[in-house]
Amino acid sequence: MAVHEGSSFVSRVLTTIGLVVLAGLTVYFFGLLVEVFLVVFAAVLLAVAITGVRCIIHDRTPLSEGWSLVATYLLVVVLMAGAGAVIWPQLSEQIPKLIDKVPEAVKQLREMADRMPWVEGAIEIVGDSDGNDNGDSGFDIPGHLLGVFSTTLGAITSLSLIVLIGIYFTLSPTVYVQNLLILVPPAQRKRAEEVMHAQTKSLRFWLLGRLASMVFVGVLAGVGLMLLGVPMAFTLGLIAGVATFIPYIGPILGAIPALMVALLQGPMVVLYVAILYLVVETAESSLIAPLANKKAVHIAPAYTVIIQLAGGVIAGIPGVIVATPLAVVGAVTIQLLYLVEPEKSDIFVTGSS
Repeated sequence: MAVHEGSSFVSRVLTTIGLVVLAGLTVYFFGLLVEVFLVVFAAVLLAVAITGVRCIIHDRTPLSEGWSLVATYLLVVVLMAGAGAVIWPQLSEQIPKLIDKVPEAVKQLREMADRMPWVEGAIEIVGDSDGNDNGDSGFDIPGHLLGVFSTTLGAITSLSLIVLIGIYFTLSPTVYVQNLLILVPPAQRKRAEEVMHAQTKSLRFWLLGRLASMVFVGVLAGVGLMLLGVPMAFTLGLIAGVATFIPYIGPILGAIPALMVALLQGPMVVLYVAILYLVVETAESSLIAPLANKKAVHIAPAYTVIIQLAGGVIAGIPGVIVATPLAVVGAVTIQLLYLVEPEKSDIFVTGSS
C-alpha cells in the first residue's frame, strides 16, 4: 500500500511539473509568435467581412457561391478605386501640411508650458525623453528617418500578408474550419462548429457596427471642422473616422491631431473643436452605436478599455487595434461553452435580439 501511495504521489508531482513546463513553453512561444497571431487574426477579420458580403449577394441573387465571391471582389475593387479617386488627391495635398503643422503645434505647447509650469511635465512626453530643447521641438527628423522607414516597411509587409491570407481564407473557408475541427475530440466537434459559427456571426455584426460608427464620426467631424475653418478638415475627419474602429480609446486618439492643428488657430478654436468632437462622439454613442450594435456582442466599457490596455502592453498598437474583436470572440466562446446548455438547439449570441 505504501509503495502504491508513493508511486501515486510521484505521478502527481511529475504531472504537475509537466503542466507547469507546458504552460511556461506556451507563454514563451506565444510571446515569440504574437505578431504572427495578430496577422492571422486580422486576416480572419478581413475574411469574415468579405464572406459576409458574399453571403448577402448569394442570398439575394441567383449567383452561386463562387460567382458571388467573384462579384464581392469586383465590388471591393470598384469601391476602393472610387474611394481612392476621391480621397487620394486631398490626402496627398493635406498630409504633408499636417506633418509640417505638428512641430509647430508642439512648439506652441512648449511655450504654453513655460507659462504654466504645472503642465510642463505632461508636455515633455511629446518631445525628446531627456527634456532637452534643441530648437526643433523635439523632432529629430534625420535620427528618426530610418526608424520611420522600417516601421512603414513593416506595416506594408504586414498589410500585404493580411490581405493574402484573408483571400486564401475566403476561397475555401469550409476547408479551414474542418481542419480546425480535427483538433477537437469527435464527441465535441458539433458543439465546436456551432461555437465557430456564432463567433463568425458576432464578428460580422461587430464589424458592421464599427463601420457605421466610423462613417458617422468621420463625416460629421470633417464637416464640423470645415465649418469651423480648421485647415485640412478632410484629412482630420478621415483620421477621426478611422480611429473610431477602436472603441473608446480610438475617438480620443482621433481628436488629438485636430486639437493640435486648432491650437495654431487660437485657444477659442481649440475649445470649439473639443466641443465638436464631444458632441459627435456623444451622438455616435447615443444614436448610432445602439442601432448598429443591436445584434453585436456588448462588452462593458471598463472591460473593453482594460482589454485594449492589455493588448497594447502585449503587442503595442496592433494589439490595441485587435483587442476588442478578440474580446468579442472570447465572450461568445465563454458564453456558449459555459453559460448555454449544450443540448439547446438555438445558439444565443450575447447582445442579440
